[in-house]
Parts: sequence; structure tokens; C-alpha cells
Amino acid sequence: MRLSSQGSQFVFNLPQDFIPQEILNSYTPLLEKNWVQYENVLDYINSTIKSINLPGISFDTPQQMLIRGKVRKFKPATNVQDILTTHEATVNFRSVDSDLNYWILFDIIIKHYLNTDTNFLKPFSISVVDIHRDAIYTIHLKEIIIKSFSDLQFDYSQQKINNKEFTMTLHFNFYDIEFNLDKSKLLETGDVPTIVQKLR
Repeated sequence: MRLSSQGSQFVFNLPQDFIPQEILNSYTPLLEKNWVQYENVLDYINSTIKSINLPGISFDTPQQMLIRGKVRKFKPATNVQDILTTHEATVNFRSVDSDLNYWILFDIIIKHYLNTDTNFLKPFSISVVDIHRDAIYTIHLKEIIIKSFSDLQFDYSQQKINNKEFTMTLHFNFYDIEFNLDKSKLLETGDVPTIVQKLR
């Protein structure tokens, strides 16, 4: 019997070129003032990522009416890049430090919107790993546009500390799936050390 899939066995971070270096450095005083123990603001934002949702596949089937009312359906001629249910991916973040990561990301998105030198973000990658943390396959999303960013509510009646989330929705034009494992990466039982549990 095979092991059930575990939803947390993946690695996804905003790419290193998501924020230009000069903008990245401008947030350093803010991190230092709020005692944020990360080297830069991108590492800080990445540490609050909870999940990412990807679309499935769905396509319409053209049909033809034959004699006596029989309906015959056919495979469509749609481009394989366009048979997804949607070309959107949703990234979920955990709001931390009085919503500091929300407003930093809000500001970064505004800067991306005002940047007229490029139309798309650099590709995003999601690597799925096995129980040994070896990459099995990587999903690449290309020609990305930030489509939406969820709202934020301030509420005096919320006195308890609850888990608070926000989302960023991305539109991508292309996707690619790359399978990473080859024979050289297969686990061989001869290389697995014997672990002996010592009782004290």
C-alpha cells in the first residue's frame, strides 16, 4: 500500500528577483526597528507563506448530432496551455507582527504595478519533495501578473489573538511540469545506515 500524499511536502518561495535589490535594502530599517530576525524582507515574507492553490483541468468537448438524434463528442483543438480550469494561482499568507508582512507585500505589489519596464514577473517554482526531502517534480508558472490582493479588516471587537490570513492571486500564461528524479537519485537500501535505538 502506498503512503497517502502529505500536503506539506513542498517548497515554495517568492523568487529572489521578486524584489529589486535597491527596494529590498530600503526595508532593512523597518525590519531592524521591529526586531524581525531575518536577513532581508524577502526571507521574512517567505516565512509567512502557508499554501498555494493551483487549478485543475477542464475543457469543453465539441459535439456533432448524427442521424436519429445520436450525439457524438470529440476532443477539442484547444491549446494544451489553455485547458486549465483557470490560469490563476492563489498564495495564502499568515498575517504576523500587527499585519506588518501584509503592508510590506502591499507596498511591493504597488511598486510592481508602477514598474513600466516589464510586463511580467519572473517565473515562480513549486518543488514537491519526498520523505527524504529529495525533489520529485517542479511546477513552473511563467509570465505572471499579480491580479489581486485580499482586503484587511481592523476591528476593535477582536480582542483575542486568532489565526489571520490574507491571499495574493496570480495570473500566469504558461505552466510547465519538470520531473526531477532519475536513476542516480533513487534510494538504495545498501546506503541506508542501521539505526539502533538505545534505551537508557
